[in-house]
Amino acid sequence: MQGHRGDPWTQGRGDDRVGRAQVVHHSGQRSGVFHAGRDHSRPRDLRRTRRTSTELRRASSTRGARVSAPFVEIVIACHDESRPIERAVSSVLADDDVRDRVRVTVVAHGIDASSLASRLAEIPGDVRVVPFRDDIRSAAGPFNRGLDSVEAEYCGVMGSDDFLEPGVMSRWIAHVDAERPDAAIAQIRRQSHTIMPNPLVRLGRRVRLDAAKDRLFYRTAPLGLIRTERMRALGLRMVEGMRVGEDFDFGIRLWAHGGRIDFLGGMGSYVIGEDARQRTTESTMTMTERFEPITRLFQDGVFAALSPAYRQALAIKLIRVSIVGTAQAVVDTNPPDGDVAEVAALLRRLLQEAPRALSPFNRRDRWVLDGLLDEPTSARMVADVRRAQRAGRWGRWFTPDLVHSFARESTLRRYVLYYCKRERGRKM
Repeated sequence: MQGHRGDPWTQGRGDDRVGRAQVVHHSGQRSGVFHAGRDHSRPRDLRRTRRTSTELRRASSTRGARVSAPFVEIVIACHDESRPIERAVSSVLADDDVRDRVRVTVVAHGIDASSLASRLAEIPGDVRVVPFRDDIRSAAGPFNRGLDSVEAEYCGVMGSDDFLEPGVMSRWIAHVDAERPDAAIAQIRRQSHTIMPNPLVRLGRRVRLDAAKDRLFYRTAPLGLIRTERMRALGLRMVEGMRVGEDFDFGIRLWAHGGRIDFLGGMGSYVIGEDARQRTTESTMTMTERFEPITRLFQDGVFAALSPAYRQALAIKLIRVSIVGTAQAVVDTNPPDGDVAEVAALLRRLLQEAPRALSPFNRRDRWVLDGLLDEPTSARMVADVRRAQRAGRWGRWFTPDLVHSFARESTLRRYVLYYCKRERGRKM
């Protein structure tokens, strides 16, 4: 879900259903090789297995070849052959000093795997292409398929439009190899834009982060590196069948229950590509589709499993991004009263989980939120959003009671933290 523009809080962003599958795998600069073998978890699944001594010798003579499992494995889901998949894969394997410790697994989602393998064959390093088809317009299935096959100690996911800046993988590996966190959150930016501020961690903090104190829930997407053992112990999976937000459950549970969480800030960026003809997750959606990832959190017990502090932090984030953000995003469309009623119902449900969640909101946002609670109609919501858009500094910076204007989740506190981090960066 997209946050509303100009809000400093939102300037950031299954089961294998294939009876038969083939894995196209290459290491170094060799052409693609099909490795056939039995995967006991999936009948007739063909994947990389033992090679003959001749094959091993041939592989060992090529750059980036490996017999043992990689240290890091990045899963890239690709559903459209027009995507710049070569850029994504090349960026992961670009750093010579760590290339032999990295594998890229590309999941061809409903498209020709051999065609992708041919395009990637000349990229130096360990690349395999896994076919997958589920006829569902969601990245969850292919990501789950790829993560299920991971053999590395650390893993991660990447969109086919996205890429890493030069040197990023080398610095990521240096950090996790030395520190051994359970998860390391990537610094991200949109292509042609500056670095996204989320998560806005405490001043001076980079390691052993706390989901509430370091505002980790503002980073839903689990971009970066994750210890594979921890991911599987928690049973983390993308939620299949949803057009957007398939990673909500995954990311929230990882930040809340994932053990040691570090932030890879200052190590270069994961870049969200913006040059694709379409992005699956940014198409027009109904209000029910927009909110399905959140309603699933209630249904699946994710909220219930959180501590009170984490529940409060998550509710505030969802109200700020998904309630206020949605109200601002749809105001020009004159939404029907039924849609506004859905927004108001979700707001009430979130307040049931965290009754004090509205306390850190500034006056401008409270005009919109209080209106949804008092009179959930299209006319009232449009009027409140228009009023909020005209708010001055008093309305943008301060809460109605002033006391909570300096709370951790307040807008004013965030602006102060921005300023301190900027000044600190200038002095370094």
